[in-house]
Amino acid sequence: MADENAELNYEDFVRARKLHWMQEAKNAGNDVEVPELPGIPFGNADSNFMLYSPGPNGVFAVFEDGAETGWFYLYDATARKIVKCAHIYNRANVAVEEDVIDIGWAADDSACGLALWGEFRAFLGVSSDVYIEKPVGSPEDAGIPPAKWPAGFQHYLEKKIE
Repeated sequence: MADENAELNYEDFVRARKLHWMQEAKNAGNDVEVPELPGIPFGNADSNFMLYSPGPNGVFAVFEDGAETGWFYLYDATARKIVKCAHIYNRANVAVEEDVIDIGWAADDSACGLALWGEFRAFLGVSSDVYIEKPVGSPEDAGIPPAKWPAGFQHYLEKKIE
């Protein structure tokens, strides 16, 4: 069960995110020049805003709006590493404020989901290989339809009034 009062250590998350992307750049095989970790500054200027929700066993669902993009991460605070991430949007296409973003967990905490404007855009599995993303191209784009949601998210469906 998630610890609702758990706090995310911002500097540890930023360090893990930067290490994750440095490794991704190396794995891509591109001629990407990666800075040395000690030379990378850590501070609140890295993000326009960040939202998070604690999950099971020290895992956090983290949404970060950076200068150009929005990313949804599954972060293991105990191991201090990014487990999974999903691209949500490019700021060139949409203007997003933090009050339109929601993070939700499956009823059994097996996966987390990210919603924008009331529509799920990504699901990341904690104890499963769940990985579903549908990046936003414009505010009118529909999210992931309920029929494609992983198990445990049905409690987010609005009940119809008869």
